[in-house]
Amino acid sequence: MENLAIIKEWLSSADALVINTGAGMGVDSGLADYRGNGGQWGQVEATNGKSVFEVVNPQEFLDNPSYCWQLFGQRIKEYQNTQPHEGFYLLKKWIEKYELDYFCLTSNIDGHFQKAGFADDRIRELHGSLAYFQSSQPKLSNQIWLNELTGEEIMDNATKGIFPICPQTNVPARPNVYMFRDDTYINTRSKEQEARFQDFLHHNKGKNIVVFEIGSGPHVQTVRMKTRMLRSEYGAKIIRINPKDFKISLPNIGIAKGALAALQEIDAFLEN
Repeated sequence: MENLAIIKEWLSSADALVINTGAGMGVDSGLADYRGNGGQWGQVEATNGKSVFEVVNPQEFLDNPSYCWQLFGQRIKEYQNTQPHEGFYLLKKWIEKYELDYFCLTSNIDGHFQKAGFADDRIRELHGSLAYFQSSQPKLSNQIWLNELTGEEIMDNATKGIFPICPQTNVPARPNVYMFRDDTYINTRSKEQEARFQDFLHHNKGKNIVVFEIGSGPHVQTVRMKTRMLRSEYGAKIIRINPKDFKISLPNIGIAKGALAALQEIDAFLEN
């Protein structure tokens, strides 16, 4: 109860909110987290005989495109057929209620912040997005384009040896996501998103920033690095939500719950 009162006080006096999420944010939408028992990437080694580092990388798209496009097509299908859980909308409600400037950071590649109605120019996708494709040979074309295929179509085409190609050069395509051992990722969207995030930080320098870090563990450090930067360089107050890896030094707050349960509990207190 004490922590909930502190969170209410922080939000009431905040100028800006940063929502910083990892794979755990999607679990309550029905998506498996990166390392969970049902996680698709976690099953790669058992089903393919290779490590995840060997499979989820750009060279494998060239060497074994049928397998890779079926793998990623399944992931795209899951994202397209899944709706963001209520927690996304609770965060939006608080932004409006407390009249907060905001920015969303996420290591997820599912596009769920856009689907939940957050402004596209207030989102930084740290690992790219499966909603976009790119050429597998960036020296020939640095074009990035919106995927218009369903995951089901991608998977079905892959079984027939038909794969997405770059519309500019007709060379094989790949998802515009940052993979392991990736030296062909085209970071045009990433640079544009990062520039907007830096503008947000500049605008809110010296102001009260609250950070909700949700569903990010210590194994993939991308999200937590952003949290540390916001805390050390901008004096942000951190609320870390994670059922296992929730610990954080005071005066910051750690909540040992999943994303949806924690956000619902906070919202119930805010409504009192």
